[in-house]
Amino acid sequence: MGVLPRVSQRPTSSLQQRISPATGFLVDASPLDWEDSLEVVKYVRQHGIEQFIRHYRRVEAIEGDMLRWGDELEYGIFKIDEQGHSVRLSLRAPEIMKQLRQREEAAGDSAGQSCAWMPEFGSWMVEGTPGQPYSGYAADLLLVERNMRIRRARLLAALAADEICPTVTAFPLMGVGSCSHPPADPKPGLSESLFVPDEVINPAPRFGALVANIRRRRGSKVDIWMPRFADEKTPAFERHAGCPPPETRAEALQMEEVYMDAMAFGMGCCCLQVTFQTRNVAESRHLFDQLAVLAPVMLALTAATPIARGVLLDTDVRWDIIAQSVDDRTPAERGMDDGAARHPEMAGGGVKRLPKSRYDSISSFICDHLGGKDEQTRTERYNDVDAPIDEEALQTLLDAGVDAVLARHLAHLFTRDPLVVYRERIELDDDTETDHFENIQSTNWQTVRWKPPPAKSDSHIGWRTEFRSMEAQHAASLSLQVQLTDYENAAFTTFVVLVSRVILYFNLNLYTPISCVDENMRRAHARDAGGDMDSKRDSRASASCGRTAGVEELSLYEVMVGRGEFKGLVPMVLTYLELIETDSATMSSLSGYLDFIVARASGRLHTPARWMRDFVCSHPDYRQDSVVSERIAADLLAKCHRIGLGVEAAPALLGDVVIPEVRAKDAYAAADMGDSHRLSRISRSTAELMASHQFRYQLQERRTRLQASEADLRKKWEKTRHELEEVEAQIAFLSPK
Repeated sequence: MGVLPRVSQRPTSSLQQRISPATGFLVDASPLDWEDSLEVVKYVRQHGIEQFIRHYRRVEAIEGDMLRWGDELEYGIFKIDEQGHSVRLSLRAPEIMKQLRQREEAAGDSAGQSCAWMPEFGSWMVEGTPGQPYSGYAADLLLVERNMRIRRARLLAALAADEICPTVTAFPLMGVGSCSHPPADPKPGLSESLFVPDEVINPAPRFGALVANIRRRRGSKVDIWMPRFADEKTPAFERHAGCPPPETRAEALQMEEVYMDAMAFGMGCCCLQVTFQTRNVAESRHLFDQLAVLAPVMLALTAATPIARGVLLDTDVRWDIIAQSVDDRTPAERGMDDGAARHPEMAGGGVKRLPKSRYDSISSFICDHLGGKDEQTRTERYNDVDAPIDEEALQTLLDAGVDAVLARHLAHLFTRDPLVVYRERIELDDDTETDHFENIQSTNWQTVRWKPPPAKSDSHIGWRTEFRSMEAQHAASLSLQVQLTDYENAAFTTFVVLVSRVILYFNLNLYTPISCVDENMRRAHARDAGGDMDSKRDSRASASCGRTAGVEELSLYEVMVGRGEFKGLVPMVLTYLELIETDSATMSSLSGYLDFIVARASGRLHTPARWMRDFVCSHPDYRQDSVVSERIAADLLAKCHRIGLGVEAAPALLGDVVIPEVRAKDAYAAADMGDSHRLSRISRSTAELMASHQFRYQLQERRTRLQASEADLRKKWEKTRHELEEVEAQIAFLSPK
């Protein structure tokens, strides 16, 4: 693969981090500056492909792994003065995480309640996961909410009296005034931001290196533009859409669009991720494709980001903010030929056109079902968008026997450069290490991620798929937008897991052209993309069911409960649960989750984004000018925190769901064992089961319409009765005495 390039021997920073990009395990390493990285980026790309090939040969034959899965939930920590109506980022996350890890070690895994805590991009953020993965038993689905409640309680127990930890996607006042505690001002450094100080970045060197190297590779600081929500009194602005990037804070504040210029605006967004281990490589690739189609649907259903930089946006989700915040493409790669010379060792010479940010929706499906012989599942039929590839990487993969579909996917990932290279981790044994492969694989942040088994692990880990839009092994992963309560987060987590089972059990074909998936991602960003009962066919994110005759548009509600031949995801999930004879206690709880998701999809229950927008617009301090003041933001986060703890109801968000109170004193208490009862064996056919579940939701829809009609009739009756009483009174008054 060539001779190892020499790296200039600058003194090693006294700040060294102990984290491997491949595994997350701790190692001694210090990241290179971008200028030094340029000497080795080609070497890393070449050896990344070689590492994959050698590792793939070792693991491609793995068969029969059991379902293992888990979630990753990110939390923000805020310092609040409720009486003074002020709120700041609390930059104590490293200190709090150390305390959490010490408490976990002392507590042990009592009754399966262990949690794991990891650093995140922001100094106000921590990530919590279950201490052990969940198994394939349906009853394990009920452990999710319990463990999420334990995580919330343990984090709560680690906070100061004036700190809160609501599970919100974004801090509404990021970049507004002095937004952190301890206070800090923006100044030249890593971000070069007009709004955000570098102190908000986690002090682990990897994160600072990411920020600096993205800026240096692209040749300017990141450039984030989001549409402003135009309210009745939103002023006219001097600088309209399409104007040049601002050079001063004053210019930025006069822009029609909401302008942001730091990675913290995007990577400071919290999310919920779900990862599955699959039986083999083929199953992981199939799940990758099918979940990618559903990613925009889940993005719209979990919409939770209507505010950025203290302004109401005309969008509801975080995806475009993050995509722009980590966009390391040079002007030439973005299609703007600036004539500047690029380093020849950069991927594509730094000039090859790349249509998408490295944080975006997928650009190709990767399943090679039946070797492409089945016309309905042949990926070439659906891969209809430009997905540039690294030609050298592609040829190397093909020469090594990797099939063409997977080879093109990997060659597409390797059109990107490694963003963080560790000085001590350059020359590696390609037979035993995969750091260079994972360096590039793990920084292609797409809606779904395909993950080979890790090269090194204390226990066996198989193929995985990571679901990333909600955001190694034979695995798949999906990321969702974090919700306000553990009930909601558990509902969507279990739903994604169950849908993955349904996809495999019923061998679903959800394929639709990638161009349609991209269009659905665009629609998912729209304000109120979840819609409501009165306008469910208006501008809403739609899912597409691949069919021989073409593509059919469905509303979110129809994706959930079905229309015509498409039976709907929820009826199929319920049918699957009955077919595997799920016990009655588990079935009851899961049915509650599914009913909640259907209500969300129908618009009867609001998304967090809609709920937050309504809160802001009804706040006495709001001036109908799109501005979210500090008082509004403080009141909003305090209310979100109370709702998450279960001490305040939110019927517009949760309906009649009651959230049991989460208390810090219960953080390390043992939970009671639950009872379970087995259902009798299923005698009805699968088709009848699906039809009955579909019909149930049709009846619920009809009931809702009838209730609305009844309410209208009652109003009319009350009005008529009132008019009649007035007429009777007038008659009585005018009657002869």
